[in-house]
Amino acid sequence: MFGSLGLFLGGFFDALIGPNFFVPAEPFLLAAGYQLHEGIVSAAVMVLLGGFLGDQCSYLIGRKYGKPAQQKIMKWRPKTRRVFARCRLLMAKKGTFAMVFARLLGPVAWVVPFLAGMQKVSWTKFSLFSSIGLMLGAGQFIFWGYLLAAGVEQFPILDTFLTIVNEHKYSLMAMGGTLVFGWLGYRYGWKKWVPKTAAFFLAAMLAVNYSHFFWYSDNFQDTQSNLPVEHAALNYKVYPGKSPVFDAQGINVLYVGESPKAMMERLGWVENKTFSRSDIDPSVYIDLLKAQTPPVSDLFWNERPQDLAFQLPGDLLKRSHIRWWKAGVDEATNQPTWVGAVSYDDGLKLTMYSGILTVLHSIDPNIDAERDKLAAQLNTEIPSMATNYFQAMTPLVVDEAHDYYSDGRVLVVNESELLLANNAS
Repeated sequence: MFGSLGLFLGGFFDALIGPNFFVPAEPFLLAAGYQLHEGIVSAAVMVLLGGFLGDQCSYLIGRKYGKPAQQKIMKWRPKTRRVFARCRLLMAKKGTFAMVFARLLGPVAWVVPFLAGMQKVSWTKFSLFSSIGLMLGAGQFIFWGYLLAAGVEQFPILDTFLTIVNEHKYSLMAMGGTLVFGWLGYRYGWKKWVPKTAAFFLAAMLAVNYSHFFWYSDNFQDTQSNLPVEHAALNYKVYPGKSPVFDAQGINVLYVGESPKAMMERLGWVENKTFSRSDIDPSVYIDLLKAQTPPVSDLFWNERPQDLAFQLPGDLLKRSHIRWWKAGVDEATNQPTWVGAVSYDDGLKLTMYSGILTVLHSIDPNIDAERDKLAAQLNTEIPSMATNYFQAMTPLVVDEAHDYYSDGRVLVVNESELLLANNAS
């Protein structure tokens, strides 16, 4: 079906007046794009040639049989009356535009070549502009077929765009619904349509927040890595979403060992639930708020949410907390390596987070202070355990790409020292 002849016939009958009411070109164009990716250039040539000859035949039929054929078609397919009427008006006012962009205007494309012939548009003019239209209309589907075969990751800009749209889709739907609601209120003169629209937007965003945190946050595939890693090659930034539109937060702790959980518990840190890895419903959420251990919102390191999260005892607005991600296996020691982001919650703020507008804790931009407090706590409470610093990055300041400032050093903790301390105690 999708060999050279099949592609030619698909393109031809999609453009030929009459059969084009039943034959969609999209499957043939997508197939041609897929084959083009495989190096079969003739596939694209044949489907475009079929479309070109179909347009030519429709033009000649319209030029020779014109009005009688139109009347028969409308009698045979009454729903085409409106299409013909729209096309006649379009051809009369913007004939060149119609011939170029007909294939982007849906059903209008079915009859434009026929009407161009019926209205005695010169063959040279029709052939030129309809060919441009063919390249635009058919070319887009060939491109998408090629893209599907190649994978969007081969096109970074498009991949980024799709990631942004996918992550923000529910917020975009809420904003789109609000615009429609507001337009209806304005169009039909609703009383107090502005505050009603604002209330609709607020309700929509609350629904988006609820669904994000309580329904969708745990819908991810875990890709925890056991690959060898070098400290110097690690990514020392995390983000409040997967899209590259969010400002970075900093990784400022490294832990080499099986898990940092025992260390954190020995230091008196309380393990937090997280929306991505814990089953949290509204009743559980309220209980956690009462206990002043609210769940930790997700940050993404290499597009993965944290594996563990802890906090020091505090209140609902101000607390020290840390997130941990398993990064891989340290090449030097053959031990698991974890990266951590320790910071301080200092109040609340309205912010964009993971594709939604929500209220989250405001992070103190001085992440070095929390890193050094953790180092001091380790040196005080587990004095036999050595800590050291690693210059992971150049010094950073708060700017359009970062929500923090730092001297670029990372605290390195090694589990072997912790094991020695545990054995000695």
